[in-house]
Amino acid sequence: MRAAGADSAEVRAALRRLCAVPLPPDAAELPDELFDAVDDFIAAHGADDIAEPVARAVHAGWATAGQGAVFLNVAAWSGTDNGTSMKLTLDDWVRHSDDPVRLHLALHHEAYPLPTAAEMRVALTAIAERHPRFRDVCRRHLEERRPDGQQVASAGGSTPVDR
Repeated sequence: MRAAGADSAEVRAALRRLCAVPLPPDAAELPDELFDAVDDFIAAHGADDIAEPVARAVHAGWATAGQGAVFLNVAAWSGTDNGTSMKLTLDDWVRHSDDPVRLHLALHHEAYPLPTAAEMRVALTAIAERHPRFRDVCRRHLEERRPDGQQVASAGGSTPVDR
């Protein structure tokens, strides 16, 4: 594998191939070509965390922010760490970024932003105030995530489990 983040011709070519994969409008049935392109890009990039290069590709006009979010969601399940390293980057963007592309990617990732509901509530409230375009997604995350420590009944109904 290459050094993580190496900006070689091979990495740029793999990113271009990823960005060229046509996605269906509803993204319900993603093409096999997408999964192959994500795998190829992760291998060329040399690291599971592909968030930064995908954000740069969106800024460069190679992909839309919506496509970039799909790429990152697929990458979370395609790498070797189940998205852990990328989640750290996305959480950092939620905490510190004012870049609309990075915020879009982080807020549209399949995992809740930030490790705790309390931290998420503070950060997403601030983002919604600074960036009105993200109010709906921030509100949705805040409504859907249970407070830290709150338990729900399991599918069997007898044993409480954390969500």
